[in-house]
Amino acid sequence: MSKVIEKKRQKREALLDAALSLFISQGIESTSISDIVKGADMAKGTFYLYFKDKYEIRDQLIHEMAKRLFHAAERKLSQVRLETLEEKVIYLADCIIDQLNENKNILRFISKNLSWGIFHDMLVTGEGEDFYGKYVMMLEQSGRKFRNPELMLYMIVELINSTCHNVILRQEPVTLEELKPELYGAICDMIRRQEI
Repeated sequence: MSKVIEKKRQKREALLDAALSLFISQGIESTSISDIVKGADMAKGTFYLYFKDKYEIRDQLIHEMAKRLFHAAERKLSQVRLETLEEKVIYLADCIIDQLNENKNILRFISKNLSWGIFHDMLVTGEGEDFYGKYVMMLEQSGRKFRNPELMLYMIVELINSTCHNVILRQEPVTLEELKPELYGAICDMIRRQEI
């Protein structure tokens, strides 16, 4: 990698790191681009070489974090032998939930800012193509047909996102260990209801 490319990568990473830290501590609305470049120790003009506004950097952070969560879960899934589609989806969900439980700041940031639009754009634009492709492949390998695979994925993602937030951060209304069997049962029900 050339020195110029490496320096650009380092600047982009510094902006992402500064933005994430500020978004978590202050919130997105209270964070300005001036705050971000100050945190990254750069000139304001440098920001605009990489991002058009703070919402684009927020979206990039969500893409990066979601991608890391999914890839870590996929790596673990590739090391186990599971038979059914439900077992595979539950295993992936469990790995992701455990990662969020271990890093509550990531949960706070993603949960507060993840929308289906951002997640869908990540899938459609290729940012998450590997994940979506593997999801479709899991469905095909199951030998089963589903009415709307994208809707099924949407419902699973939203269910996990909405139910885990308070449980992980506040242990309300139940503990994570109490939630998991109920959550996984609901996910299995969704999969079965979508089957043709």
